[in-house]
Amino acid sequence: MIREVAIPRDEFIDTLESPSKVSGFVSPAEDYAKKRLHIAQLLVKDPTNTFYFQADDDQMRYFGIMKGSIIVVDKTLPVKSGTLIVCCVDDEWLTRKLCTRGNSKFLCINDNFEACLNITGRDITIFGAVSWTCLPHNQ
Repeated sequence: MIREVAIPRDEFIDTLESPSKVSGFVSPAEDYAKKRLHIAQLLVKDPTNTFYFQADDDQMRYFGIMKGSIIVVDKTLPVKSGTLIVCCVDDEWLTRKLCTRGNSKFLCINDNFEACLNITGRDITIFGAVSWTCLPHNQ
């Protein structure tokens, strides 16, 4: 589902308020006219449950999340093993990959099990699943 986003008219770019009305008839090409793309139409499926965070370190570099990256989090996406999540562990907010191995659960910063945090039996708060990341140009 693509949500319609009202984009304010830029008088410098869109010089005519209604180009199809100038000549008094609708242009035959009106059916092929493209609307301007708004980034939220691609990134956001559910605006009420979508949140944005900015990465403050490079710990998730393996997954393409560097310091300054924008992390788009959707609270409605299912969370399972292999999902990148935003969660709170011991009052610290983290972005990690949730991994399950047997009956154990881990929060990982790469696909190896090096430097993984074992969260088996611990009470953590999962805020939501990462649906997109946007990397700044200067990275």
